[in-house]
Amino acid sequence: MNMTMTTGAVRYEVREDVAFLTLDAPPVNVLSAAMMGELANGVERAQADRSLKALVLQSAARAFSAGADVGEHRPEEAPEMIATFSRLFAALGSVELPVVMAVDGAALGAGFELVMMADVLLASERATFGQPEIRIGFFAPVGVALLPARIGLARAIEVTSTGRTYTAAEMHTMGLVSRVVPEAGLSAALEQVLGDLRRASPLVMRMNVHLSRRLLGLPFEEARREAERVFLGELMVTEDVREGIASFFEKRRPLWKNR
Repeated sequence: MNMTMTTGAVRYEVREDVAFLTLDAPPVNVLSAAMMGELANGVERAQADRSLKALVLQSAARAFSAGADVGEHRPEEAPEMIATFSRLFAALGSVELPVVMAVDGAALGAGFELVMMADVLLASERATFGQPEIRIGFFAPVGVALLPARIGLARAIEVTSTGRTYTAAEMHTMGLVSRVVPEAGLSAALEQVLGDLRRASPLVMRMNVHLSRRLLGLPFEEARREAERVFLGELMVTEDVREGIASFFEKRRPLWKNR
């Protein structure tokens, strides 16, 4: 089923078992607290839809996002802004779907923090990334909390401390960007990734992503034993396991029951 819902500066659309969240606040998608609230609503909506296989974040403006509204960083307004910011990133950190982002243009400040949450980050050759907050007296909460794990401590401190802007190729070298493509090829690259993700059972996809997030950072032996417990105790009792095996031997596409 396909459906579209627009609220303010964010469009929510479902196409072929994938939810698309599109930032649409021209010209550069400044992330106000209100817009971050709309994004959080969309992520939470996707999490609640058990038929989905992936969540996409993309932009309809000429930048992915130039960052948060600086005016809302005033000390008297910061608590409300951070509360919404926290809700958005908590939702992204716990969603049981692969998060795919397609970046064309600038992803700076809070926009850069947003793309750090991608499981698959596609970038056009003209995409740029950076954490310029340090230059006006702030640090980036997600930048200091997550970026070291994504690209290493030394590189993360360089990025968050210099405030400089990096190319897509530089971020690919650091390991944050999954693939750099020509600007005209970004949509095709996104559809290629989604084509692969759409092949999975929605139920098993959620198990896979949920376990990956939950077991991250645990000692290997503890993580492996828990994964094996879920494999035998929860995965093996699903109808989709039997359907997957049957489709393999019958040389056909599986007809997932999502149960």
